[in-house]
Amino acid sequence: MQLELVEFWKKFKPESAPFVHPDDLETLKYNDCLPCGDEPEPFDLKSYLASSRFGEPIDNRFHLSLLPVPYVGNVAKADIVVLLLNPGFQHSLYWAETAVPGFRDRLRRNLDQVFNAEETPFFCRDPQYCWYEGFRWWEKKLRPVIAQIAQKDFGGRYREAMLHLSQRLACIELIPYQSSSFGDHKLIKDLPSARLAREFVSRHLLGSPDQSSKTVIVTRQVKGWSLHGYKNTSDLIIYEGSETRGASLGPNSRGGRAILSRYDIKPPTSIDLVAD
Repeated sequence: MQLELVEFWKKFKPESAPFVHPDDLETLKYNDCLPCGDEPEPFDLKSYLASSRFGEPIDNRFHLSLLPVPYVGNVAKADIVVLLLNPGFQHSLYWAETAVPGFRDRLRRNLDQVFNAEETPFFCRDPQYCWYEGFRWWEKKLRPVIAQIAQKDFGGRYREAMLHLSQRLACIELIPYQSSSFGDHKLIKDLPSARLAREFVSRHLLGSPDQSSKTVIVTRQVKGWSLHGYKNTSDLIIYEGSETRGASLGPNSRGGRAILSRYDIKPPTSIDLVAD
C-alpha cells in the first residue's frame, strides 16, 4: 500500500504552469501566491531573466513554473530522514528544468516515487547532476560525513559511499514550493500539502512501531512540524536555537553524528581533532 503522502502527490498533474497541487490551489490563491496582473509567471530561463522578478532584492514569492519538491529520496524505505522548511531557489533552476533533457522527468519520477534500477533515489546526490544547485547544497552539507563513511566501509572511495548513503537518505519539505526565502508563515498552518507532510511525519516516522529503525533529523521549523511535545533521543534529533540557522550536518553536528552512528562510526572528539 502506497503512503498517503505519495498518493496525495499523484493527484498533481504537471501539465502546465503554475505547478500547484490542486488541493493547495485555493489556499495559495487566498494568500496572493498565484500569478496575477499583466506579467505572467516566467516559464523558462529566458522569460525569467526578462521578467521583473530577476534581480528583485526581496522576493519571497514561490516560483510556480518550477515543479514542487515535497520530498527527495525513497520516503518509504529511507532510514535517515531530514526535515526541512521549503526548497530554496537559484536562477539556474529555470535552465535545469526547461533546457536539460530528462531532468524534469526525473523530478516527476521522484514525485511518483518511481525509481529505475540505475538511479539513485536521492537524486540530489546523483553524480550526473553535480552541476545542479540541489546537489551542490547537499554536497556541502554531507561531504565530511560521506568522507568518513568512505574511509570506514568503501576503501576511501567517496563516490561509492555517496551512492550508498543516497539509498538510505530522504528529506521532506514542510512547504513544497521553491523560493529564495520564506516569508508567509500562515501557509505552514493552512496549506493542505503542509498538513499532510506533518501527518506523515507524525504517523509514519514518529508514531509507528518501527520508529526506532529510522533516524529523523529536524533542522527547520520544529513548531511548524508540530513537534513541540517530542524530546531529543538517539533516533530523533531536533535542532534548537543557533543550530537551526546553519542546519549543519557535519560530523560534529548532532545530525551528522546521528548519520554516522547508522554506520557504526564514532565521530572524532575535539581532542581527536586537535591531535590530528
